[in-house]
Amino acid sequence: MSKEEKPQTKRDSRTHDQRVSDLESEFGKLKIEAIANGKKTIASAAEVLKAARVNRTYFYNKGKLKDATALAKYHVVRDSVQRFQKDFDSYCEDTVVNKLQKEKAEADEGRRQVCLELINQEKQIVSLQETVGVLKQKVRLQSDHMFDVVNFASRVSKSERGIFSEAIVISPDRHLWKNGQYHFNDFAVREKAWELSREELNEALRRSLPSRVYLLVGPPCAGKTTWAKDYSNIFPEMHSVIIDATNLSYTSRLEWISLINKHRAKTTIKICVVVFLVAITTLKARNNRREPSKRMDEEFLLNKAESLEFPNLRVEDFDEMIVVRGE
Repeated sequence: MSKEEKPQTKRDSRTHDQRVSDLESEFGKLKIEAIANGKKTIASAAEVLKAARVNRTYFYNKGKLKDATALAKYHVVRDSVQRFQKDFDSYCEDTVVNKLQKEKAEADEGRRQVCLELINQEKQIVSLQETVGVLKQKVRLQSDHMFDVVNFASRVSKSERGIFSEAIVISPDRHLWKNGQYHFNDFAVREKAWELSREELNEALRRSLPSRVYLLVGPPCAGKTTWAKDYSNIFPEMHSVIIDATNLSYTSRLEWISLINKHRAKTTIKICVVVFLVAITTLKARNNRREPSKRMDEEFLLNKAESLEFPNLRVEDFDEMIVVRGE
């Protein structure tokens, strides 16, 4: 073939009705694919014309075709494509892909918010690390970055306990009971339980009282709830609030501490972490004595115990620590 010669375009020998039929057929296929994938561009006018091998002038150039009847048929298909593009969201409301995309978007936003919060906390951590001298003044007993604070509250006589002899106990576990049933495995109920507990903490710290918040840390069956009920465990000189939850990880404690810090500007608040170190055999025995509705799978219980991240004053914003050691 010489340079002057050009390849001949194969002539489209289909009738107008055949082209229109092909457009309708391809549009139907592409529409299904677009809904399934949640992408309306899959069934755009350009893609429909391409799939049916029809020149775009039949859709958009009125002067191309003199046959008004045939032109109207092309425009019917064109208008159908345009309506589908405009109303695409209504087609996808109940599709699995659309639901998954919405859930993914919500999860991504949740992760973004957590990352922002962690960044803010990292800034606080850097500030704390730069003021190690101040942090060391908080330490009562220290050994290899781990320390115990002796709880002197039990040594105080009743006459010396004053007006702060009782505590407000905040426990997400309380809100897991619905109509006499324990709903630990119901994600929605658990989320609501934690939301209610955060509201309770805000309410407890809203008053301008010097307060000490006891943040309990330990696996299920470690004795946290029993400890929280015994008011002889608390220091008497401040209003006491006890957060009775596992709080095993740095991140889970960070959520509570961030919430507490919002109230520190208006009053004195100390955060006392209470860590429960209990033998695995004891955890198993206590779990077996629980009522059936609250009894946990043994593997789940062991995983919880092994996931404990021991609190560290150097990187976590609390003031005191009590270690409760069990058999």
